[in-house]
Amino acid sequence: MSVLPRSVATLGLGCRLARASWKASVRAAVPSPHIWAGNRMRGTVGVAAAGAVAATTVGVCEDEVGVYDVAIVGGGIVGLATAREVQGRFPHMKVVVLEKEADVSLHQSGHNSGVIHAGIYYAPGSTMAQCCVRGAAYMYEYCKVYGLPCERVGKLICAPTEADAHHLQTLMDTGVANGVEGLEILTGEQVRELEPNVLVHSALLSPNTGIADFGAVSRKIADEIDAQSGSDVKVQFEVRAMNLVTGTSANEKMVQIEGAELLQSGPTRRVVAKNVITCAGLHADTVSRLAEGDANPKVVTFRGTYYQMKPEFKSICKMNIYPTPSGGGIPVGVHFSPTCNIRRGEQMIVGPGAAVCFDREGYNFTDMSIKHLFSLATNAGLWRFAMQNFDLAVTEMYRDLNKQAFMDQARKLIPSVTDDMVDESFVGVMSQILESDGTPAKDFIYERNMLGGTTLHVRSAPTPACTASFALAEEIVDQAAADFGWGQGREKAAPLAPFWEAK
Repeated sequence: MSVLPRSVATLGLGCRLARASWKASVRAAVPSPHIWAGNRMRGTVGVAAAGAVAATTVGVCEDEVGVYDVAIVGGGIVGLATAREVQGRFPHMKVVVLEKEADVSLHQSGHNSGVIHAGIYYAPGSTMAQCCVRGAAYMYEYCKVYGLPCERVGKLICAPTEADAHHLQTLMDTGVANGVEGLEILTGEQVRELEPNVLVHSALLSPNTGIADFGAVSRKIADEIDAQSGSDVKVQFEVRAMNLVTGTSANEKMVQIEGAELLQSGPTRRVVAKNVITCAGLHADTVSRLAEGDANPKVVTFRGTYYQMKPEFKSICKMNIYPTPSGGGIPVGVHFSPTCNIRRGEQMIVGPGAAVCFDREGYNFTDMSIKHLFSLATNAGLWRFAMQNFDLAVTEMYRDLNKQAFMDQARKLIPSVTDDMVDESFVGVMSQILESDGTPAKDFIYERNMLGGTTLHVRSAPTPACTASFALAEEIVDQAAADFGWGQGREKAAPLAPFWEAK
């Protein structure tokens, strides 16, 4: 875990929008005696410049805006799991999740390989490693209890040649140090006994690696949050300002959050909360700057293109088939992964690449933003990364545009796969923080006690954040409880089960 060194004293989209519309209609049907106060408030509290604090004396009224104990900015799996953790530990708290899209988990959480990682890649002792191992156990149990798609299919991390084989022992040592069970190095012949089409020198077997539908998990968590009285998941709420206001007493600090529908100028929507936790993923840096966050670290986004095996070739392998990691520290390499995704079906996907995006949400090569290009151009860490990994950066961009070059990487694992055996599939965009020396951040990063001590920012939560989400939520809420004086709260009912009541 890293902390920035700055401190200041299963319903789908239609059902979710229908529920939000119903809640709004019920509230609108109740006459409000404070409508003029609401209009005055809109004229008084403006949009703060990035990093500025607009401390304004505003009487908070629940008829004007939603009033909550905690607001979570970001409806990806980390933000949702954090909201759920707050509810579980502190059942009396009213929690709201604010998501700019029309449903939860439409970016990183819903467009990835769907792999439950065992904890092999991450530095021993890091929060990332601890949360991955604990989070995987939580994820399996959560999916089991709620009947969500999930399977412990296993994983082979393959050394295509003898020159790659030394990486396997390093990975195994790391995994064992992190508490990963069942790891075993296999010869090429042993690999072929498990996966006849995989022709490699050797491989590390991880039997506890699995697959899940993290989008479905996210939607289930959102339903849990919505079901608790006084709590909400508000979609189509793009946060544009966060300002300090006074609460019911002159000494009470609260945060007023203003936003609107994505790509629209209005109407302005508002909520007020005693405390705020931002888990904004791809937009972690820009959202944090609305509430005193530092300009650095800046988010760099990478586009991951996937192909999928045609139906008649889906059985080409059964397990996750990965190469040993590249030296650059970001791409894990083109791999084969079975999926159990409710919306996209059961597939065998091939990918992803890792090409730098020219827009924050650069799902296509041609997506480009002057603002984002400027952010890239002024990111010293990115320049150092590119210089240290020039061949990797160029080849990843080339593979993103060239199917044959992309599939050549897949053929290092399964030589029999041909270009005409795959169709185009989905694209994912992932966020990454590059340190000033050009290396990817090796742990989660938080920024604490922002905006008069009311706000906590999660500045970086890259992979394995989906796997780790329930455990990472514990860490985030631990930080929040310490900063905001919440106390300890309830404990979970059993070890390695993400529930507060017996299931």
